[in-house]
Amino acid sequence: MVGYNKVVTWGFLGIALVITLFPIYWMLATSLTPYSAMFNPVPTLIPPSVSVEHYVDLFRNTPFLTFTKNSLIVSTASMLLSVFISTLAAYAITRMRLRGRHALATLVMATYLLPQSMLFIPMYILVSSLKLANTLLGLILTYPTFLVPYGTWMLMSYFKTIPREIEEAALIDGCSRWETLWRIIAPLAAPGISVVAIFSFTLAWDEFLYALVVTTSPSVQTLPVGIAGFIVGDIFLWGRIMSASVLTAMPMVLLYTVVQRWVVYGMTAGSVKG
Repeated sequence: MVGYNKVVTWGFLGIALVITLFPIYWMLATSLTPYSAMFNPVPTLIPPSVSVEHYVDLFRNTPFLTFTKNSLIVSTASMLLSVFISTLAAYAITRMRLRGRHALATLVMATYLLPQSMLFIPMYILVSSLKLANTLLGLILTYPTFLVPYGTWMLMSYFKTIPREIEEAALIDGCSRWETLWRIIAPLAAPGISVVAIFSFTLAWDEFLYALVVTTSPSVQTLPVGIAGFIVGDIFLWGRIMSASVLTAMPMVLLYTVVQRWVVYGMTAGSVKG
């Protein structure tokens, strides 16, 4: 019976693994399939020949490097801004005796749950009124609207796991609230802050709707919007789309491969106390 359960378990895991990895394999295989073989009447799982012509076309004939530069600038800046604000907000809600802080914590969660489709029109009106439409700064200031609630909620759980006695000892020794936060609490919460930073960067890197609404010029568009521009009417430039998708996903794959242990530790350490 035990052997049967193992077979069933491994069978489900194997099916789930295939379902998860097949789109990635298909994207990579399509990006390496030459145009002459891409539209064969009978599709094949394995490309009949391998070519890098789509990658050459991507770098020579499209502003892909500009899209990449814009994504790096917007993701990094919005991540740093969001982590800074989230740390201050989470510390204030969990440590300071503010009136209505529980209601504020609930409001933060409710804000995080609001779908972007409800907010993108008022957000565009606000950005336009500030003369920031079609600029990278407009995106950098827009992304914290959904990154800060997420980061604040995550860090609130993590800050609650840090004993208050450590903070009180620092205050008795003469540290101010500001010094206590950045010299005592922040280093102890470094795994949680790192997780929030990584997830914030990922969310900003993949964000599409706000970037589509706020930016219109290719010189300020990010990767998701730039890749969507490879669809012209009813013509899908699959070679460009798949090669750009592979290159766009690669930094995230490398990032999570390197920091996966920290991510798991940071998430589980902050989950033991809600």
